[in-house]
Amino acid sequence: MMAMIESSEFAGNDRRQFPRIVPSVEEPILLKTQAGLFPLIEISGGGCRLPVAAHTVILESANQQLSLPGRSKNIIVNLRPVVVHEKSIGVEFVNLTDEIRDEICNYVQIREMEMVRRFCSRRTVTAS
Repeated sequence: MMAMIESSEFAGNDRRQFPRIVPSVEEPILLKTQAGLFPLIEISGGGCRLPVAAHTVILESANQQLSLPGRSKNIIVNLRPVVVHEKSIGVEFVNLTDEIRDEICNYVQIREMEMVRRFCSRRTVTAS
C-alpha cells in the first residue's frame, strides 16, 4: 500500500507564489559571475538561495548568468537580495521575462516530480 505524501514534507508549511526545490546534486545550477561560480541552494520561479559568499557579487553587478540543466545556453538574470542569513542569501529574480520564468518553473516542476518519485519508491521498498 502506498502512503499518502504531504506536500509539507517537501516544501515546509509556507505559502509561496512559486514552489521551491533543491537542485540535483548530479546536475547543479550555478550562478556564473566574474568572481567565480556559486551553486544554488534552492530555486523557484521567483528567486533562489545562494551561499552568503555570493552577496557582494550580487550587489555589484547586474545580468548574472545562470546555468540551468538541460539548457545549452545560460539564462541571464538580474538579482535583488531579499534576505541574508549567516550561511545563505535569498535573492529575488528582477525583471525576468515570462519565457525565462516559465523555463525555471518547468525545471522546478520536473525536479519536484523526480523527488516525489524517489520518495515514493523508497517508501514502497521500506514498506515491503
